[in-house]
Amino acid sequence: MKIKIKIKTLILTVFVLALTFILAIPTATLMIAGFLDDRGSEKASLFYERYASYATTPNIKSNYLYADSLVKSFTKYTIFFTGWGGGANTSPEDMDKAKQILIETLAETPVKNSEKDYYIKSYKMLLDIAIATGDARMLREWIDFGQEVEDEKLIYTADIYEGFLHHVNGESEAAKRVLEKYEDTESKDISYDVLKAEIALFDGKYEEVETIYENLYKNNWRELGRSFGSGGYDRGHWFEERFDDLKGDSILRGTVTYEGKPMPFVEIYVQEATGGLSLLSRGESYAGITDENGQFRTLGLKEGLYNVGIGVDGSILTDKELQSSTNKYVELDEKGGEIHFIFRDTLKINSPKLGEKLSGDEFTVSWEEVENAAYYTVGAVVFYEPFGDKGISTQTYLKDLNGEYKFTETNAVFNINLFRNNPNMNVSDSEKEYLGAQAVLGIFLPGVEYPIVVNAFDENNNLITRSLPKISYYDQIPGITVEGSLTEGENLIYHKNYIEALEYYENILTENPDDTAALRYLTRIYGIGWKEGEQNLKRAFELGQRYSEISGDWNLLINTVAIMDMSEIKENSNRVFEVLTEAMKDPNFDNYSFLSRYYIAVEDYEKARETLREWETVTDTLIFLNIYFGDYMEASKNIKSESFYISRLSSNRVKGALEALDKNPPGGEELKIFNDFLLKLISSGIPYDEGKNVYNETVKQISNSNIKSILDEIFLERHWDTEY
Repeated sequence: MKIKIKIKTLILTVFVLALTFILAIPTATLMIAGFLDDRGSEKASLFYERYASYATTPNIKSNYLYADSLVKSFTKYTIFFTGWGGGANTSPEDMDKAKQILIETLAETPVKNSEKDYYIKSYKMLLDIAIATGDARMLREWIDFGQEVEDEKLIYTADIYEGFLHHVNGESEAAKRVLEKYEDTESKDISYDVLKAEIALFDGKYEEVETIYENLYKNNWRELGRSFGSGGYDRGHWFEERFDDLKGDSILRGTVTYEGKPMPFVEIYVQEATGGLSLLSRGESYAGITDENGQFRTLGLKEGLYNVGIGVDGSILTDKELQSSTNKYVELDEKGGEIHFIFRDTLKINSPKLGEKLSGDEFTVSWEEVENAAYYTVGAVVFYEPFGDKGISTQTYLKDLNGEYKFTETNAVFNINLFRNNPNMNVSDSEKEYLGAQAVLGIFLPGVEYPIVVNAFDENNNLITRSLPKISYYDQIPGITVEGSLTEGENLIYHKNYIEALEYYENILTENPDDTAALRYLTRIYGIGWKEGEQNLKRAFELGQRYSEISGDWNLLINTVAIMDMSEIKENSNRVFEVLTEAMKDPNFDNYSFLSRYYIAVEDYEKARETLREWETVTDTLIFLNIYFGDYMEASKNIKSESFYISRLSSNRVKGALEALDKNPPGGEELKIFNDFLLKLISSGIPYDEGKNVYNETVKQISNSNIKSILDEIFLERHWDTEY
């Protein structure tokens, strides 16, 4: 039987199917994009891009969603004054793409109400991008754009962002006039409340601020992360846990600049100083923000020591480095304080080139001169999992053929064989307690690319700049790859088959007792221990000694000593001293830290002090030893030294206590208790989990206020006040 279908019906059916297909595909694409976006997948932007490309999709909406997926968030990349930092970031390419998409979107004319909503959202995002990237000129231009149109919502958004600009520029009255303009209107949104709260905050109206943010968090908490180009406007937690401890009358002032030019809208974070850099979680509420001239002043803070950091969008840090300081903290007194963050262009490496292969043993690193640089260092980036560029990475300094690591010229020559005895990444797998293979194999393994970094320092050892920008991608910087592949034994080590590796290399030594590779690897494995209870120091010293006699290189045993605890050093004191004695014959010997640990282990504290005096770096241990011997003025000089990495021990409180103790030295039982505490710090370091109890037991037996001041600062410096 034949079925007859009318032509018109067929055409209609095909049309309906085609239309369904055309409409369904974009909808499905949008659903997939949203699903991926909710899970933080970077692939979401690809689907938003596809959605925006369909002819049937609303252009303004699709472009906004695509741009939003590219920007990701306005969470800041946080950086401490010392240069330490981290955080999420949007690539400069994605930020520029998003900006261009939004600019093109705003050139269109929205027709439907839904389009108008996304038009306003696009406009607001463009203003946020200007703030996030520190582009004050762009912000003013687009504020003018919004104020010149006839759309009330667009004018409102432009005015509120102009109010924000007035606020950061310290023009409080002008900012308040913007708020007054919209106080009794229905135009107000979350931006109005945030601006009102921020103005009140810097006016010292803290209760009003808390109330505003409590209400915002209850009703609009999702939007708090997208206000005025920042993710740091959820201040509820900050008020509860931070601000009450910070409030005072001291103002921290300063600037943030890039090659002498101001960096606007940079957020300033403060943290009461403790021993580490523990705060600055992403989204930390700022205590100040730079104006159009790159200047800032914080809220009123109490006197004391502070960690100070800044929040910058990561997209503008791919060509910059922070000129960092050895000063860990900033101290505020009744006059306040001052600090300056200076970004510099990264220096250029001329050699090696990107992806350079090394067939021999030597390679040269050369770079462009940096103005006012006193010296340079060269580092190699080492990964915990070197063949996968995975896990933890660190930068290790490279010594040249003469054993130097500080270079006054703009080039240096290195031999990879010198780095076989420099174990790196001595970390273990937290679950299996396995020794990291990199610690055994050393660096410049064949087949592994090692990114090369050059650092420029001034005469006070402050970093001026480096070749690695603050936001960096290791595959985009010069590196060295040694040609070749791992040996059978090295593969066993790399895959953490340490028992098999021991057997493999012990068999080699049976046939050839002078095989340097076998001696080197066995010394490391035995000396460190591949897991708890498997260390064999006796065998490590035996093999390491033979290696040193053959090669004339004592670094292998020096590094074995470096990882030993005090009890192990004391137990093996004769062998350790022999190693150190031989090492000191090298005119470039600078391992004063290792040598002092030996003297401390054998309880020759005066000799330990003499050793540390020879070192160019002032350490906590030297300060404690000087206090122990009653040399309070030398301890005071130590903490004022440029070479001391500033800690709570360098506070005015400790300086005053030391001067007072010098004038009126303590004695009797109190002095003995204090010195016993210092010896525990010097000898064992006092494990963290015991610190609080040791401190409490000590301080309750002390009545001397100056000794108590020092004890209190040590307590805070060691984080013993923190519960984890």
